Amino acid sequence: MEKLKIRFDPANNTLIVWFDDPQQMTYLSPIEEESAGDLHLIKNDAGQVIGFEYQFYGLPAGSLTVEMETAPILQDRART
Repeated sequence: MEKLKIRFDPANNTLIVWFDDPQQMTYLSPIEEESAGDLHLIKNDAGQVIGFEYQFYGLPAGSLTVEMETAPILQDRART
């Protein structure tokens, strides 16, 4: 994965996160859980997860605020 791609559509309250090239998408695989929206895994030809899509229900269109934060998960141990 070279970079994470995040797309939020405020008109439909839909969040899409890509771990790989969106052109590699073959199909959506729904996850059946009780939630306030629909969650689908985005998969490629090999069945690998390359992203996910989540549609938020019960929110007025455009009402969801999205905040992005990046931080290293592991600190460089060579510097300590």
